[in-house]
Amino acid sequence: MHKTILVVHGMRKGKLNETLLNFIHRTFNDNDVDYDVAFLESETIQLDEVIQNNIDAGYQRIHLIPLLLFSASHYYEDIQAICETFNKRESNLQLVLGKPLGTHPMMKQWVESQIDSYQHEMDASTGIVLFAHGNARFNEPDIALTEICDKLSTPTRPCYPSMVYGDYTFTTTLPQIAQKHHKLIIIPFFFYDGYLVNKSKRRIQELNLPNTIVYTSAINFHPVLEAVVRERMAECEEVPHVSHSSESCK
Repeated sequence: MHKTILVVHGMRKGKLNETLLNFIHRTFNDNDVDYDVAFLESETIQLDEVIQNNIDAGYQRIHLIPLLLFSASHYYEDIQAICETFNKRESNLQLVLGKPLGTHPMMKQWVESQIDSYQHEMDASTGIVLFAHGNARFNEPDIALTEICDKLSTPTRPCYPSMVYGDYTFTTTLPQIAQKHHKLIIIPFFFYDGYLVNKSKRRIQELNLPNTIVYTSAINFHPVLEAVVRERMAECEEVPHVSHSSESCK
């Protein structure tokens, strides 16, 4: 018997956490998934509390499915630090940590569908930009986003990575891309069109690029997310049962 915990970033203020909970419950409550939700950024239902509650309920194997797009500080530091704390004091507990969602092949297919949906906006002078949050200390988001762009880019439809943070920061990359194209289609690789996306659009506007810029929608709880989460759950199921260990799904 195991429990699945869907680990969400969330926010300490505002109604975003409620929106995320509603989406998760709409998606999984009609299905045979024994799950809880935990937030990394919240004053309630924090990850360590949810894990402890499940230990108290008798669970000895817990699958952690991070609803994060890439591996970075939350994945490598916050979640794994909590795993290490519990592994040191719970000899019969096995925590299985799944992979983030953004590196799954289906997410590349989502990007491709966005490109196809905006074909009417494209001409020979159009460049496509896949825009994500990134991280200043971890390069995994840079690598993952570049891989998607390389697979989708063609001589007549080039696709470029750009980030809020990291080596591909938009303040550097977008002006360089802008020199090559008259028009840019920017695809926000974010879960939803919320605060971060809107803030990024304002900061991009402040660059005063000479190009025509068209934004697609963000992922916005697209059905692909449910399919990817289920794939990550299945990967965790395949991890052998071993007591007192924290395994990362391969």
